[in-house]
Amino acid sequence: MGNSRIKLWLCDEQKIIAHYAVAHQYSADILTSSLPPEFYHHVDFIGVSSVLEDKINHELENLCLSLWACMPHFARTDFSTLGVQCAYTEPSLLGIDRWLNILAVSHQQPVCVVSCGTALTIDVVNNNQHLGGYILPGMNLQLSSLVHGTQRVRPHDITSISLAFGKSTSEAVHHGVLLTCVAAIEKVVVALKQVTDNNVQVVLTGGDAEKISPHLQIAHTLNPELLLFGLQRYFGQLS
Repeated sequence: MGNSRIKLWLCDEQKIIAHYAVAHQYSADILTSSLPPEFYHHVDFIGVSSVLEDKINHELENLCLSLWACMPHFARTDFSTLGVQCAYTEPSLLGIDRWLNILAVSHQQPVCVVSCGTALTIDVVNNNQHLGGYILPGMNLQLSSLVHGTQRVRPHDITSISLAFGKSTSEAVHHGVLLTCVAAIEKVVVALKQVTDNNVQVVLTGGDAEKISPHLQIAHTLNPELLLFGLQRYFGQLS
């Protein structure tokens, strides 16, 4: 359960059988009227990653008991998981979505993992140590802040975005938003390369990853289901 959507995966061991996503509107009850038929079958285990408040998590617990007679298990950020040490002095303050993304790529160290969603989060791991990271507004949040924080900046959608100098207000805004994301990612990778002699792996995930990817001048991979693999690894379903 992320900031804007609930994503579900139905798995048999390591195989993904079905997947579904819906805007949650800050209520887990949206699932009662929208789940595809295959999700009504019996399940043995429910693992959850949630960045939402306790009220919505409690709704999900009731929903899981009602639909599957199974209490969900919530993943938590800890000082150490699967040998990876958390950089935060209070690990519970690190979003579980970031932690699971880290765990999903921890076998590729040194690694920079970037989640391009509502927020743009960047985390780096080296020698089984999470070194920390950054949280920036995502592309839509940047656009929204410009619209709500100014009186005359009213960009309209454009057919394509690039890093070229904008020759209209709309181009300047959309290209600037993209530049912010690209520059932040590339700068972090440069910084990580300064503390390791090994090749840095860069992994992008999240809804805007495909928009940002073509404009990066560094080698990287895309994995839209990265959090799933982190969740599977967290609960011991993936080696």
